[in-house]
Amino acid sequence: MQYKKNKKRYYYLALGILFLNGLSLKALEIAVKPFGYLGLLYNQGEQKNPHSYVGALARLGVDFSYSNGWSFGIGAIGAWNIYNKQRLANLYISLGNFFGNPNNVKPYLSAGDVSDAYVQYTNQRFKIALGRFNTDFVDFDWIGGNIQGVSVAFKQNSMRYFGIFMDSMLYNGHQINKEQGNRIATSLNALASYDPVSKRLYVGGEVFVLGAEYRHENLKVVPFILTDTRLPLPTQNVLVQVGGKLEYDASLAKGFTSHTLVHGMYQYGNTDAATSAKNAGLFLIDQTFKYQIFNFGTGFYIVPARNNKGYLWTFNDRTKFYGRGINAPGVPAIYFANSSISGYVFLGLKTKRVRLDAMVAFGDYQEYSLMSSFRVWTYRSLSFDMGGGYVYAYNSKATRKSLGNSSFVFFGKFLF
Repeated sequence: MQYKKNKKRYYYLALGILFLNGLSLKALEIAVKPFGYLGLLYNQGEQKNPHSYVGALARLGVDFSYSNGWSFGIGAIGAWNIYNKQRLANLYISLGNFFGNPNNVKPYLSAGDVSDAYVQYTNQRFKIALGRFNTDFVDFDWIGGNIQGVSVAFKQNSMRYFGIFMDSMLYNGHQINKEQGNRIATSLNALASYDPVSKRLYVGGEVFVLGAEYRHENLKVVPFILTDTRLPLPTQNVLVQVGGKLEYDASLAKGFTSHTLVHGMYQYGNTDAATSAKNAGLFLIDQTFKYQIFNFGTGFYIVPARNNKGYLWTFNDRTKFYGRGINAPGVPAIYFANSSISGYVFLGLKTKRVRLDAMVAFGDYQEYSLMSSFRVWTYRSLSFDMGGGYVYAYNSKATRKSLGNSSFVFFGKFLF
């Protein structure tokens, strides 16, 4: 009798274990998602002694996502300078990269690295990523794309809090703009890996960011503080930035919307070794209107400083400019030289297959750009884009060298 009772208990216990195992297996279902692209870009300068090069860039990775919120991924990226007008250019560029030349991504560096190696956890309110990963989920305007470090974001009612620790970054021209879309073709125009030389050139020390976001109806306010323990310059002093942004969305009529963006920032840190000036800032206002497939608007910004030296040091930005991505890849941005004052007007068009961005900027920073992208082919998650355009970018206050003021660009990009 006791044996039957125990047998019955074991039977129910076995059923319970199988049930729990079933729940566990169900909870640990895995979704495998490949990601990446393969692109070819031709950049032809039009200035005196013009640059001319063809570069290929490939990125391939796989993300493994568990249904319990955990995920991990691995990926690689590589760039190849297929052709360069300058003889021995690859040798010079490679030597420059090895010895820490600040022009190491110009005109096109053959390089490669592990782009992604991360662990992530996500739920409805919280997300954290560790390793080498894309930090765009944090939605911070001045750091984007792939970094090496830790990022976290947490939501609570109308508030969102975020933080970033960045030890190094992968620079490949990645630049987001929410109103128009990511800058066309800029992610094919350069590559600087996480290696110590690139860290010394672009990041310097260790970067820490803390911020918060408050939302109320159509209003969003985002204050933040950023510190870099050692600027990547001979001065090697600390960099501190304190600032914020305000965004306001409004519906003006049927199909007609308005987006107002205001940026403000104070910067402490000597970003020019030739001077002792340590104070700079930023005030930027951007007004975007959208009507059906069109977007258009205007903007103005000033980088106040006591002299004309140094830069507002931004690792990434979400402006509508193409000057950083096409003619002056790297850190900092050509348009944020200290004491720069500029205004601009822009026009864009975006459909499922066609994208056009046009801009005229005037003042200390000048840009005339027209970039296009056409979706030629789509099959499930696969697609092929091609396009091109022209970018003229020049800043009378800039001291860092660029590829040249003027570039014609043509590209093809296979995405998956």
